[in-house]
Amino acid sequence: MKRTALFFGSFNPIHNGHIGIGRAVLNQQKADVVHYILTPQNPHKNTDVLLPERHRWEMLIKALEPYNGLVANDIELHMPKPSYTAKTLQKLTAEHPNINYVILMGADSAIDLATWHNTAYIKQFPLLIYPRNDISLHAFPADQRLQAPLLNISATSIRETKDMQQLKDCLPKGVITYMQAQQLLNDI
Repeated sequence: MKRTALFFGSFNPIHNGHIGIGRAVLNQQKADVVHYILTPQNPHKNTDVLLPERHRWEMLIKALEPYNGLVANDIELHMPKPSYTAKTLQKLTAEHPNINYVILMGADSAIDLATWHNTAYIKQFPLLIYPRNDISLHAFPADQRLQAPLLNISATSIRETKDMQQLKDCLPKGVITYMQAQQLLNDI
């Protein structure tokens, strides 16, 4: 049975840290493929700073193009908002019953999982947890830990920077090109 890791996120914008996490999943053979699920509206996050969905979707596609096994998935763009992981999982398992899904999430999200909608359902799926914000992975069972690089990159700092070199260090080339073409990089 195919193992698919689901990486949910606003990807506002997707950056090299996100790519590194997906590649770590594949390199450590934790899944056969990683689906990056673009979340249009996360109920736990401020939506005022979100780039329009179409831009985030296009950047996601461009960022993942060079990588085998990293796939952009738009399922939540076609579902009611806000986006709830449990509802997306229900839809995916109904549509693809022969796929084993693993949920990929940061340690900060895993700690707050009890606050999510329908946590009991979500916990039926294996979790794969990557390091985040200095939260030790030792708090989680060994089979849930993903050894991934902890990069000091955040979408917030990317949106706020005026330094093109920093952007080149943090963003895939296709994302920078897209942001420039769409004039999403103000004052650079």
